[in-house]
Amino acid sequence: MSIVERLQAIVKERGTNFKQLEADCGLGNGVIRRWDAQSPRLDKLVKVANCLNVSLDYLVYGRGVSDSSENSEPVLGSRAAQEAQSLMCDGSPLEDEEADLVAMYRLLPSHVQEDMFDQIFCLYRKYAERKRESIYWTYKADKLKRKATDADSDLSGSGQGGIA
Repeated sequence: MSIVERLQAIVKERGTNFKQLEADCGLGNGVIRRWDAQSPRLDKLVKVANCLNVSLDYLVYGRGVSDSSENSEPVLGSRAAQEAQSLMCDGSPLEDEEADLVAMYRLLPSHVQEDMFDQIFCLYRKYAERKRESIYWTYKADKLKRKATDADSDLSGSGQGGIA
């Protein structure tokens, strides 16, 4: 089932139509129907998923984020639904934005996923672990050591007293 077919089923079930959905999401007229011929932009998919209160995984694959079957029901954005589906991290449910990030990551080609993982890991080490292993901090540490050595030299030389 394509994204457009999936959306058709959702709007029919909810008693609305594409024109109304596009208006509610701030999309141009006929945008959704064009997704049969060309891939939708991610920002537009996110808008539609948010308007319909379903996950990107459901729109694209027809399943929830943690569901492996193709015939699952739409994933609701509520915290209770997230908890029921085990969309958890460190004991707390993922926020909608976090779940969307996971869904967007899954839509990327594998080589781009690898690049994104490397970038996020570097940021994690920099901010979460507070590791200062960049070349900047190598130079900064050397400069701080020199200042400390110079200060120690000044202190040891100043204790001799007398007139110069």
